[in-house]
Amino acid sequence: CHFGRQGGWWGIRAPSLQMFADIRSCQRLLQSLDGKGYDLSLNEYQEEYVKDRTAYLDAAEAMQQATGPYKATRDAYVAAASTYTKSLYEQMFRSWTWGG
Repeated sequence: CHFGRQGGWWGIRAPSLQMFADIRSCQRLLQSLDGKGYDLSLNEYQEEYVKDRTAYLDAAEAMQQATGPYKATRDAYVAAASTYTKSLYEQMFRSWTWGG
């Protein structure tokens, strides 16, 4: 099996050599910036990330806690509607006379 120019075996394309050249050029750029006073870390954004992540986790927990009562209420409503509908059909069938 080999990779051809038009999509290769089963349409799978081999990784582009340009992609590897781009990766190497990025690595060289980062190495050239290292030690020249550039802060390439994400420490500057850590506080905001932690704050937003905490807010997200709090909201997710609140939603999870609210889901239980919602489901219980929904189930009770469905059961009540079903029971009411069944009682209407039973009343309707009792009021009919069969074979008169």
